This record gives sequence, C-alpha cells and structure tokens, in this order.
Amino acid sequence: MPPDSSTTQRLARQLIDRARVPGDAGAAKASAAAFAVEELYQSLSRWIGSDGCHALFTRARAEAQDDHPPLEILEVRAHSKPYVGRVAEAVAEYGDTATAAAIESMLVGMIELLGRLIGVDMAMNLIERSWPEPARDNALPEKRRAKA
Repeated sequence: MPPDSSTTQRLARQLIDRARVPGDAGAAKASAAAFAVEELYQSLSRWIGSDGCHALFTRARAEAQDDHPPLEILEVRAHSKPYVGRVAEAVAEYGDTATAAAIESMLVGMIELLGRLIGVDMAMNLIERSWPEPARDNALPEKRRAKA
C-alpha cells in the first residue's frame, strides 16, 4: 500500500520543526530542513546503510527537482558532513522559504520511497526509532494518542 502523502508530509514537518533553532535568523527554515535531513540520513544509515539511505534521498531529490528549483543547487553528499550541501547558495538564489520547501519536498519523497520499499507502518516505525530520543514522543501523533 502506498504511503498517505498527508501522513508523510506531517511527519516531515514534525522532523523539521524539531530541528529548528530558536533565534536562528536568515536561513532558519532552510537550515532546520537541512538539519532534519542530516539527522534522518545519519540515523537511518544505521538500519539501511549509508549508501541505501543516500540512494533514497538522491531519488527523492530527482523526483522533486522539477517542482522545486532550489534542488538544482542543493547537493546531497554521501559519507559527508553536512549531508545537504550548498544551502546558503540556494537561499541566496531562491530565498529561505523556497529552499526550505524544496528540502521538505525531498524529505517527504524519501519517506514515501522508504514506505513503498518496506511498508508504510515499518517505515514510520523505523523513522520513529531512528530519531534522537527527545523527538520520539512526538514523532507520530497517532501513536501518542494510542498510548494515552
């Protein structure tokens, strides 16, 4: 069953919101989105390997690129820190909001691809388990309600 895009969109936004740094000005949205991708790449790499995770992000980037011009500038670089490169250049060219939307679109695409490969429930559980400890309680609102 293909992933529900509203669920993947909501999860991607939650990951980005958790990555925001209070007081970060200028490229705050794009920086948070890039940091969320970085964290997810590092965390999921333990489960599916860095090359497999990179392949998913590369595919998601390619699929979203026509609708999000900043992705033409942005780079995803396996085995590298930062994983998402040239964020400042994309922000300078397209602005913070458009660059953040492009990165978010890539993140949504990656989650959807992972869901198609291993199943939606397993993908969501894997992302939830992979995300650093403080974020786990908020990762999936449906699960939080189920626990209550």
